[in-house]
Amino acid sequence: WFLDVFSDFSAGMQRPSQLEVLAPEWVNLPQLNAARTGTRVLFATDEWFAEAGNLNREEPPTFDEDAFDTHGKVMDGWESRRKRTAGHDWCLMKLGLPGVVVGFEVDTSFFTGNQVPRISIQGANIQGDLAIAPWDAKGTRKGTKASDEEVAEANALGSKQWEELVPMSPLKPGYADTCRHWFAVSSTVKVTHLRINYWPDGGVARLRCFGRVQKDWSTYQGGQLVDLAATVNGGLGLMASNSHYGRPQNMLSTGPSVNMGDGWETARNPNRPPEFKLTPEGMMELPGFDWCCIQLGTPGVVTIAEVDTMHFKGNYPESCLIEGALVAPGAPFNPDQATWTTLLPRTRLTANSAHKFDKLLSAAAVSHVRLSIYPDGGVARLRFWGTPSTKSNL
Repeated sequence: WFLDVFSDFSAGMQRPSQLEVLAPEWVNLPQLNAARTGTRVLFATDEWFAEAGNLNREEPPTFDEDAFDTHGKVMDGWESRRKRTAGHDWCLMKLGLPGVVVGFEVDTSFFTGNQVPRISIQGANIQGDLAIAPWDAKGTRKGTKASDEEVAEANALGSKQWEELVPMSPLKPGYADTCRHWFAVSSTVKVTHLRINYWPDGGVARLRCFGRVQKDWSTYQGGQLVDLAATVNGGLGLMASNSHYGRPQNMLSTGPSVNMGDGWETARNPNRPPEFKLTPEGMMELPGFDWCCIQLGTPGVVTIAEVDTMHFKGNYPESCLIEGALVAPGAPFNPDQATWTTLLPRTRLTANSAHKFDKLLSAAAVSHVRLSIYPDGGVARLRFWGTPSTKSNL
């Protein structure tokens, strides 16, 4: 579904690197193990040079050639010591966003002589918490390894028998042209926990787990407003006319945006006129506009829309238009064939501001929303507050 739908209709995208050209389309899906979603490391055999939690950081890895501490070279990733005993290193983590995993990206950036030579990944769907002591209770774990008691406690969880998502696979050094590795996953089972196996030791900068969020709507309290588009609720940024500086999925992320790069931003319209003019209604006369389509986590009735232009001070859209459509579950989505209903007519926006619209024009259930921005620019966060629909009111 998603892999057939996601696309960018831009004719003026920033020139991608060779590795970006090779990246599979599923890297546009939500990152299930992003640190800000609450992903937690539950156990790691060894964190001498760098802690396992660094794997889940969302920002690109960095490197300072002059940075050393009492444990050795400071590295941005998870790096264990050179093993001098039997076995191999591994860690356990609980995903912040449980879901169906579609693929992994393993990034060995800057681990050029100390990268993990082989890696495998396992997963499991576990209700509740694992019977293991909190791993962060002792504070930082850098410069330590798990005690015999901690290893025994982790082994008792039976993670060796979890489903294999990525078989033992080779990794290349962390040079710019070899650092990124992609592994597609064929499993359709919901995953809540991961086991990452280093064969036998070494370092990885980032591990990114991409997939479809599986929200349990059975716990929904009737009448309560929820953000139907939020990533944590299964919302997906399906497609956009242009994603030059940021993809639509960013707008659906948890919490306020970090900076301009943490939103959806398009390139300047190359066909803009030499001089802008206004319509009699006071809007800009434009040769075109940009748009993106969002699939809600579940169909529902949207009662409040929020468009936040935080950080976009000199590049916010002049105005926006919001429409909704209801597409049958499992049916292919084509924006040109969908029947769109206006939720918010073209309305002016301001810079670096949160805009709340609670007088929408339609109370019909929708499964998809289209945001159009005039003429171009950036939006930090997009929220659609409403109530999930039942079969009786679809």
